[in-house]
Amino acid sequence: MLNKGVSFGLFSGIPTFLIGVVLLGLIVYAGKMRELWGRIGIGFIVAGGTGNLVNRMLHGGVVDNLSFFGLFYNNIWDYLIGVGIAIFVISSLVEKSK
Repeated sequence: MLNKGVSFGLFSGIPTFLIGVVLLGLIVYAGKMRELWGRIGIGFIVAGGTGNLVNRMLHGGVVDNLSFFGLFYNNIWDYLIGVGIAIFVISSLVEKSK
């Protein structure tokens, strides 16, 4: 299944260069962070986003070939982004509670 949007097919008209700009911004933000787990989470997000970006440039969209119990389709890069977001959010909550 070819996905022209981002996760779950949302924002299907988003330009590819804008995704690249967001990924570069995340890299800069991660470089300024002190929290290791936050940087790891952003690293996962950037890795997944880069994988999807390459896929988008090669195929004109992201190839989603993994079914999630028949509810929706994703790829391994999408799951990497999801895990990265979870790590980042949890590390931010833990850091704030200190």
